[in-house]
Parts: sequence; C-alpha cells; structure tokens
Amino acid sequence: MKTETGPTPSRAKVVYVVPHLSSEESEHFAHIPAFLEALGKRVDLIALVERGTPPERLPGVHMIVSAVGRNRLSRLFGSIRAVRSCARAGYRTYFLRYSRFFLIMLIVTYPFFGHRIFLWRSGTADLIEHGRRRTVRQRLNDGLNQLLSRCVHTFVTGPESMVPVMRARWHVPGNKMRLLYNDIDSNRFVPLSPEERAEVRRRHGWGDDEFVVLFVHRLSFRRGTRLLAPLLDHVGADLRRPVRLVVVGDGPDRSLLTHQSTGRPGLQILGAVPNRDLPPLYGAADCFLMPSYEEGFPRVLLEAMSSALPIVTTGAGGSADVVGPDYPFICDVGDLTGLAEKVAEVAHLPLAERTALGGRLRERARHEFSPQRVAQMLEDIL
Repeated sequence: MKTETGPTPSRAKVVYVVPHLSSEESEHFAHIPAFLEALGKRVDLIALVERGTPPERLPGVHMIVSAVGRNRLSRLFGSIRAVRSCARAGYRTYFLRYSRFFLIMLIVTYPFFGHRIFLWRSGTADLIEHGRRRTVRQRLNDGLNQLLSRCVHTFVTGPESMVPVMRARWHVPGNKMRLLYNDIDSNRFVPLSPEERAEVRRRHGWGDDEFVVLFVHRLSFRRGTRLLAPLLDHVGADLRRPVRLVVVGDGPDRSLLTHQSTGRPGLQILGAVPNRDLPPLYGAADCFLMPSYEEGFPRVLLEAMSSALPIVTTGAGGSADVVGPDYPFICDVGDLTGLAEKVAEVAHLPLAERTALGGRLRERARHEFSPQRVAQMLEDIL
C-alpha cells in the first residue's frame, strides 16, 4: 500500500479498480495515468490493482492498493485484504471496467462493507464466430453476466448508441444506466513533424511514395482481420501508387495473416506493440483502418483521431458516435468493397484535404474525449 497525497474530507472517495497495471507489460497502463491524474483533481482516489506490477506512485492517486496474486487462491485473499484496506481508509465506492473476478468479490463482500459498485462495460465481446452455434459454456457465461449486472448499483457504458444496446443485452433497469466516454491523452498521441514522420517511415521500411494504411487491434474474426488481405488487393488494384498495410496486434488470426502475407509484400505484420510505442506508428501512417464486425467504444479510434490520422471504419458498436456525425468514411459491417473504396478515396484526397480531415478528428478527440472531460463525467455519475 503506497500513499502519495492526503485525502480531502469534503470530496467523494472512489476506488478505481485497474485490471492490469504495469509500465513494462500492460497495454492498458499507458492510458491510465493521465485519466487518474485528472480524476484525482475531483475526487479522493485509490487505485486498486488486480494484476501486474503497480508503480510506486501515480499522480492524483492518494493510495495504491495491490490485489496481485500468483494464483487464484492468492488473488482471492489479496482481493479480500484490499477491500478491507479500502474500507478502513473510508473508501466504499468502487468503479470497475469489465473485471468480473473483482466484481464477484465486491458482491460477495457487500454485506460486510456496504460498498457501492459502478460497473463499466461496452460492446458485445462474446459475438460468436461466423457459422458457429452458441455453446453451453457461452450461454452460461451470458447468464452469469446478466445476473452480475443486476447486482451492481450503477451500470455505466458508452458511447451514446451503446446505452440501449447494453441495457437490452444485460437486462439492466433504465434507472441504473449511465453514459461515460473513454478518454485519450492527446499529449501522447500527437501528429508528427515532417522530419519525424520521415524518420519513422525509414525505420520501418516504408517508402516515401507508399500509401501506408495502419491496422491496430486484436487479430480476430470480430475485428475484421480476415478482410485485411483481400482489402489490400482491392486497394492496390485501384491506386496508381504502392500501398502498404501495416498490421499491429496479436490473436487467433495471427497465423492466418502471416500465411496471407506470403506473396503480398505490401502486407506487413508487426505483431503486438506496447501501447507506449504506438504513437509514432499512428503519426507516420497515412490512413487508419478498422474493419470490425463488433465493437463497443473502440479506443484505437481515439488514438488515431488524436494523432490526426484519417480513419476508415465500419459502423460497428459506437464507432460512428466516436468519429462524429456526418463523418464520410464509415461503411457497413462486413462491406469489403465499401471499405476498399473508402480507403482509396482517402488516398486520392489532396494532401491538404487529408491533413485538414485529420486535424478535425484531432480537435474532436481533444474536446470530446479528454481525460479532464471524462473525469468530470465520472464525477457527475458518482
């Protein structure tokens, strides 16, 4: 347990449960410090870390409590000790993102500590693979999630279009639903100077004349990765310049993409890249592609927007809400031809227009999804 600053008695006290926090391992870590620092200016804050290697201090955080364990049993006892430590410090309001294990712990220990539970979820991550029936395990998992969702005090989701989706999916009463955005640190994800762009492109072997399309996500059916190779073929046939599709991520479709890259020199697979190392890739690319079948509140769109990178996306989940009304480069889910045409349209834009498009996306990210604004939204919910 590590203390940085003393609490302010008149403010709300909140335990923010972090599923995985590590400066070396977790992709999630890179997004957390800026938001917790902004939130810590509004509420007294404990960061409760489930897995990883918590740092000594986090700006804005009064105390860091570790529930890290080597196995499930040690995690169980560590979680109980963590909840007890938070209660002794006067903290009985918990905000969680997705963490089912700790959610169960809070529900079980509620009779002893009387805490409030705010649960954030977005998307339909259990979407079944194409052509497969739902298994008994999937049905049981779905039922358990619905049961747990009814036990929380407030169900939080976003963006706007996901509120009715999540309410219907988890059978959550309307009076329990609240809207909350994801945030993006626009001081980390920034446009690059021409000199910086040239250096990053040189380092990765991207030619000056290549139109570089960037994909960053989990390599799975739900994220549309099986559309990537044929999409590259379509775009390459349409443009009069070389096209490179750079794939960042890992997952079950990694081997398929590796196989498809044979004979396609324009398909470059970088594998998993820590989030802290992503900003230069966004800044050096020419277009961001998200061909997902399923999404909730995709943070990769926020990263691309903050980097002033033009985007081509499907309308899966809340994606259209994120890029904003009247954004011209949105396709229907599964529309390979439409996605290829939109990428080609972006490539055909004059450089000044493409730059202006990216600039508008960056301004939207900075205004709508800043850590400060999202921290205020969460304070209002609490």
